[in-house]
Amino acid sequence: MLSATDAPTEVANARPPKVQRDSRVLVADDIEANRELLIRRLNRLGISNITQAENGRIALDLILAQPFDLVLLDIMMPIMTGFDVLEAMAAEGRTEQLPVIVISAMSEMDAVVRAIQLGAEDFLLKPFEPTLLKARITASLEKKKLRDSVRDELTRKQAELAEARNLQLALAPPPHADPHVSVNVLLEPAREVGGDLVDHVALPDGRHLLVLGDVSDKGAGAALVMARTHALARGLSTRPDSAELFADLGRAAGALNAELAANNPSCMFVTMLLAVFDPANGALAYVNCGHVPPYVRRADGRLERLSVSGGLPLGVMDFGDYTAGSAQLEPGDTVLIVSDGATEAATPDGILFDDAGIEAWLSSDVPDNLLALLTALRAHEAGGPPSDDLAALLLRFHSRTS
Repeated sequence: MLSATDAPTEVANARPPKVQRDSRVLVADDIEANRELLIRRLNRLGISNITQAENGRIALDLILAQPFDLVLLDIMMPIMTGFDVLEAMAAEGRTEQLPVIVISAMSEMDAVVRAIQLGAEDFLLKPFEPTLLKARITASLEKKKLRDSVRDELTRKQAELAEARNLQLALAPPPHADPHVSVNVLLEPAREVGGDLVDHVALPDGRHLLVLGDVSDKGAGAALVMARTHALARGLSTRPDSAELFADLGRAAGALNAELAANNPSCMFVTMLLAVFDPANGALAYVNCGHVPPYVRRADGRLERLSVSGGLPLGVMDFGDYTAGSAQLEPGDTVLIVSDGATEAATPDGILFDDAGIEAWLSSDVPDNLLALLTALRAHEAGGPPSDDLAALLLRFHSRTS
């Protein structure tokens, strides 16, 4: 028998906590009298949803088939011992979610240690002390409830972040291709959501607005700033004075800066490359607001950098001058704009992909699909986690429109 004294010691009219009333408990012991005694003890705790198993095989099948909140497990049982049950539960990852209290006459320390190592939450010796059993059951059920609550909250947050990631990725435009210009983009947050943005707008007059930015932080806060910045940059093309803005990109950058600097208590800033390309004459106007300088691969294979610095990152201060640079593209030229998630991608021992890696990739037979760049970066990282968000834009100039 489990207990030499089974007299009721609890206050009969005390209403048990809800966590106990709603709990589902499995009692596994090959001796019926022992199971009945444990069931009476559980009933006194307000637990009535109890399932019995007379051997380890039945106990394991029940554990794998239905949810429980607690298992009271004997060790010496036929067909499968309690140790066998614990090993099988550990292999299925069940001991992390389902508390098991071993109740056994095996008093050797090796048995106690083995049970705990296999994932049991507690070990009680037969005959058990009723007050101690009550305390251990109550504590195990409370911890199970807390773990379940934390796990449910984590699952909810992960689902929200996954939805936020999908919405953020949807902000990146689809590929653009016509006989004169093709534009491809890549957006890859390092976490669920990130602070990089990339956009391309084919303007009504035939020109192309190119935007690539990097918020100074990571995570959810940076993602919100990224979404706001994306909306502001996209909104440039719908302003009544958009023609004047695109004729003076320094003014356009100043307008973005004024919006981002206002009401910015977190002091987040955005590095950005803002550009307008005209396929009619190959003119590329750009403003580099503290961003990685763009790369140009000429039709004959030569590599260049667009190194004119336009001004401070956006949002640092609510005033500032921004100066536009310009470049002349010819049919067959390619422009690559990246965030520092590309140049600062690192091997596990800290070697950066750097400008040299980007230039080597751009010097090769570059496909239109920027996934090839992502593949090269991930190969360089050699399985290590990305250190930063990644955004890239690839523009190919095929022919003039006039």
